Amino acid sequence: MESLSISGRAVFPDGVRPAEIHVDPLSGSIVSVKELQRVEDDGKIVFPGFIDIHVHAREYPRPALSNSQSTSLWDAACRKETFLTAGQAAINGGVTLFAAMPNDPAPPDNACTYKQKQLIAASSPCPVIPFAAITGTSEPWEDLPYKVYLDAGPSAVNFTTWADLENALARYKGCRIFFHAEDPETLRKFQGDGPRWRNRPPGAEILAVEKILEITAKFGLHSHICHVSTEKAVSLICDYNSGAQVRVTCEVTPHHLFFSISNGDILAAESNVILASEFLDCNPPLRPESDRRFLLDALQNGVVDVLASDHAPHTIQDKRGGSPGMPHLDTLGPFCGWLIEQCGFGLERVAEILSAAPAMLFRHDLELPHGIIAAGCAASLSLLDTGSQTLVEGNQIKGRGPLRTRCGWSPFEGIALPARVVGTLVRGKYYVF
Repeated sequence: MESLSISGRAVFPDGVRPAEIHVDPLSGSIVSVKELQRVEDDGKIVFPGFIDIHVHAREYPRPALSNSQSTSLWDAACRKETFLTAGQAAINGGVTLFAAMPNDPAPPDNACTYKQKQLIAASSPCPVIPFAAITGTSEPWEDLPYKVYLDAGPSAVNFTTWADLENALARYKGCRIFFHAEDPETLRKFQGDGPRWRNRPPGAEILAVEKILEITAKFGLHSHICHVSTEKAVSLICDYNSGAQVRVTCEVTPHHLFFSISNGDILAAESNVILASEFLDCNPPLRPESDRRFLLDALQNGVVDVLASDHAPHTIQDKRGGSPGMPHLDTLGPFCGWLIEQCGFGLERVAEILSAAPAMLFRHDLELPHGIIAAGCAASLSLLDTGSQTLVEGNQIKGRGPLRTRCGWSPFEGIALPARVVGTLVRGKYYVF
């Protein structure tokens, strides 16, 4: 197989410079990086491959055909997304690696079920790191990313009391733990038929983060807080880190950066009212404009570590029925254009929040180094044209083709994002758009 070269304005940790990157497709690694005086296409930015650390691919091992109810649930999940379609959507959005959430009806909470999930994930054209689930009876079996869910009601993965969670985490001392942070008791107190921004108040996240930080110190955990949504929660993490030997990291989502809630109306960053509010319902819910602006600043200034999609590919029918979350894989690269053009993010900071920092969190799970453009690293690159735009119309990206996510819609429909993914290199395989 012949070698491959990619040229453009490449994003290095210490600056952006024209470069030619030589790749060995067979090994999937970068062979050499040659800096240039100039490149022909100045609008093409070459980033180290984007890594999305929070994706719901929905597919899990198919249950026995004799269990019709379980099979029906499996069919419904795969109608939303499979690892194949999630991988296609990821590549379409410039993502070269993603981590898959474990909130399955039969969660991967032991070596056997985890291996089954890995085998299914291999069907994705984009490499996948599956999360392992922590459940009431599970124990760690190797150095993996483990996920904790906190919620008001029981499920195969949910913890509904702090006592039960502490009993489980006592077995996970020193492990990498990723937390969904909402206090179960607060959620039960506010449970009802109203909108999530009312039923899942900021206090649920704030109380959960306080407790997680206590547990982190108690058990020496390497903790990460998923999809933070409030100023206070981020401030608590920041205060903890000021005296901690091991930092607690956190992530923020595109929807919490772009949308906000005001008197029940949902506003876009341009302050336009979004009428289809049920499509933008999520856990944790959207927050007031002051939180949105704080999160943007915190991500830009290094207080928040990672941008992660929390890609939740519910169908339009399911969204109208109240399912929380929204799909982002097809538009994650173009969303970075908004951060760059409208919010003043430097190209190096975008590479940090979507490449270097995620690669650091998952460095124990990777065969080759990721997150930087250098010889010997994974040949995974994300190419953006910041002189073009991406516009979703229905289930199509204008001038490009269909969304690849199986659920077939985007929260950014009708909103022009000021960048376009023009190529995605995944371990030496080049997808050109």
